[in-house]
Amino acid sequence: MERFTLAQAEAWTKGEARGEAVLNAVSTDSRHIPADALFVPIRGDKYDGHDFIAKAIDNGAGAIVSHRRSEEYRVPALYVENTSQALLDLAGGYRELCGGKVVGVTGSVGKTTTKELTYAVLAEGFRAQKTEGNLNNEIGLPLTLFRMTRETEVMVAEMGMNHFGELSRMTMAARPDIAVITNIGTSHIEFLGSREGILQAKLEILEGLKPGGCAVLCGDEPLLWEKRSSLGCRAVTYGIENKACDLTCRMAADGSFTIINNSLSCKTLPVNGSFAAKLSLPGAHNVLNALAAAAVGLVLGEAPERIARGLASYEASGMRQNIYEQNGFRIFADCYNASPDAMEAALAVLGRMGDTGSRIAVLGSMLELGDYAEEGHRRAGRAAAENADALYAYGPDADAMVRGAREQGMAAAFAFADQNELVRELVKAARTGDALLFKGSRGMKMERALGLFLGEDVEE
Repeated sequence: MERFTLAQAEAWTKGEARGEAVLNAVSTDSRHIPADALFVPIRGDKYDGHDFIAKAIDNGAGAIVSHRRSEEYRVPALYVENTSQALLDLAGGYRELCGGKVVGVTGSVGKTTTKELTYAVLAEGFRAQKTEGNLNNEIGLPLTLFRMTRETEVMVAEMGMNHFGELSRMTMAARPDIAVITNIGTSHIEFLGSREGILQAKLEILEGLKPGGCAVLCGDEPLLWEKRSSLGCRAVTYGIENKACDLTCRMAADGSFTIINNSLSCKTLPVNGSFAAKLSLPGAHNVLNALAAAAVGLVLGEAPERIARGLASYEASGMRQNIYEQNGFRIFADCYNASPDAMEAALAVLGRMGDTGSRIAVLGSMLELGDYAEEGHRRAGRAAAENADALYAYGPDADAMVRGAREQGMAAAFAFADQNELVRELVKAARTGDALLFKGSRGMKMERALGLFLGEDVEE
């Protein structure tokens, strides 16, 4: 992180500084205070970080931020109205101090994969950084921006949300040069009311777009396609089904694809030009994510060969879209999160996996669907019936998934309220050569079911 002064922080936040300090880190955790760090206490549902200011100072904080104007501290302090907003304001000021470009990525499904692919593409031609882990909310985004330096040429910043106003606040700090919206699904519909509400919330990312900035939109999504000409900024569209998009592709049977420039004005690929690319990730939905990353690369002037090399270099790991062989089974582990759209995409991949055995969908409930929960889970069940030979559903909405599967003619569909019982029955039924998909919302901990199925030690 670049050094900054408390006086600069005062200007960025419009707060009141008492004392002077030169700082080179920002922390929201009183237990982990780097040397010369500014401690920003955040008030949450269970704890108020202000109660840990003394501990932060004891641990070496060079200065602190506080909304308790009546309190005085033994280190320089910056007094503000709201420390959560001050964290965003600090990040916004620091982002301008560093310069460089920011690519903001949001969407109901695929934003993390798109962020990773975009970073892989841009790292081939730029000094690039990215959001690490799941630091994509109103606390994580500022911490991501604080990782920039004056050497950073581009930061790929993921922005998640589940309520109106969150993206609006984050984008005003990030001030993206390019804003990517991957799709408008049904994630968080409980809080946003409808897909039109989700569209409105996702479009908030454009409020902070820098002058001359660009929106990169999935043109296969009708709601985004219809908005492309009325956003007040340059819009670049990409798609597989919608051949009128600026950037499209032609897919081959071996998983490779050709990216085609229909109408994108850029320096490195002429209109009607094309280039070949390949991914290690399965599924057409990931080709769509790759098109978003390619569009960003082309807008920033990156050469097609570097874009193709970056796409080929990315490999999924951990709980996201990880396909591997173990114990005689072909495992598709995608346990990080889930929505009806993501379920359908993953099940379509499973449908192409069962060459030598059965295809088994092991699905956990999807959270934050509100009134759409019944239909969303029946939709997932119908998709399971179309792509799998058996469904093992777990969680509070497992029965709805089973109903959807049986509506579509699947007899081998089973609901479980207990994960251990699900695994016991799954172990009895699965045979060597079978392909199994494990997927569900984060709260369902489907990685635990996978671990139990494979005979690994897991937490109870």
